[in-house]
Amino acid sequence: MRIYYTLVVLFLMAAGAVNAQQPMKFGHINSAEILQAMPELKAVETQMEAEFKEKESQLLTMQEDLTAKQQAYQTDAPNLSSTDRAAREQELIELNQKVQNYYLLSQQQIQAKQNELQAPIIQKLQTAIQEVGDEEGFLYIFEMTSRVPVFASDKSIDVAPLVKAKLGIQ
Repeated sequence: MRIYYTLVVLFLMAAGAVNAQQPMKFGHINSAEILQAMPELKAVETQMEAEFKEKESQLLTMQEDLTAKQQAYQTDAPNLSSTDRAAREQELIELNQKVQNYYLLSQQQIQAKQNELQAPIIQKLQTAIQEVGDEEGFLYIFEMTSRVPVFASDKSIDVAPLVKAKLGIQ
């Protein structure tokens, strides 16, 4: 039994020595830069531009209708009875509210559609980063944002070229 414990202790010490000899690898990446280089994102941007133009066209039509009705009201107002004037003013208030609601709803729909279309692309990028981390033996890969880090060692490896290669980006 004593020999067994001695062998276990020796094995654990040897394993610890092997781990101590491996250098700790740290990497960094600017994932936004890579995301912008992904062809899938360009397709999403094209699709979103078409979606935006469609909503913008509808909103412009609604605003033109509102403007025309406001001008007609201003022209007709002196000749209208108080009841008709109140009805037209209420119609203008409701139409103005409808335009505002459409604008807000359009913004929400565009954002939701963009999030929906970008989600698989972002997941693909995250998977590639994780695979590079696993394959290359990185302990951590840090996100480099537009803000300058307090300290960036030259021992930290920029993994962007490895991730781009994994994604097939030149």
